[in-house]
Amino acid sequence: MMKLLSTCILATAMHSMAAQADTSLPAATPFAGVDKKLPMLELLPVGKVLPKVSLSRYEGPRLSMLLTASSVTVAAPQEIAASILNIYLYGKDSQTSRLFTRAASYFLDKKLVVSHTETTLKEENISARGTGLYLDTDIKRGIILGPVQTTIRTDHRNK
Repeated sequence: MMKLLSTCILATAMHSMAAQADTSLPAATPFAGVDKKLPMLELLPVGKVLPKVSLSRYEGPRLSMLLTASSVTVAAPQEIAASILNIYLYGKDSQTSRLFTRAASYFLDKKLVVSHTETTLKEENISARGTGLYLDTDIKRGIILGPVQTTIRTDHRNK
C-alpha cells in the first residue's frame, strides 16, 4: 500500500511539469547528431570527471527543474554517472519537490535517471524513502523503488 502511495505521490508531484521545447540544428552543423539538451556531454571522452555540475530546465521564464551533482563522470557515450544527486522539481503553484540519491546514472538517449541507491523524496507535507529511482526527465514522472517508507504530515488545528 505504501509503495503504491509513494508511486502515486511522485507521479502526481511531477505530473504538472511540461516538456522543454526542442531546438533543432541544421543538418550541416557539426553538432547535428548530438543530443540537443546536453550537447557537450556527448563530446567528452569516456572517463572524464566534471566536478560540481548543475543543469536547469525552464518552462518559458519559470525554472521547472534543477539537477545538481557533486561530480559527474562520462560512463559511456550515452551515459553519465552522478554522485550526490539532487533533483528539484518546481511546480506552477510554487510547490517544490526534492529528490536525493547518492549515486545515479543518466541515459542521454532515453532522458532517464536511474538509481539503485537509497532515494529520498521531500515535499512540504510528504516525504518518502525507497531503495532506488527511475525518473523520466522528459515528462518528469518517475517511480521510487520499494520497499518505501512514506511519512505524511498533517496540520493539527483546533477548531
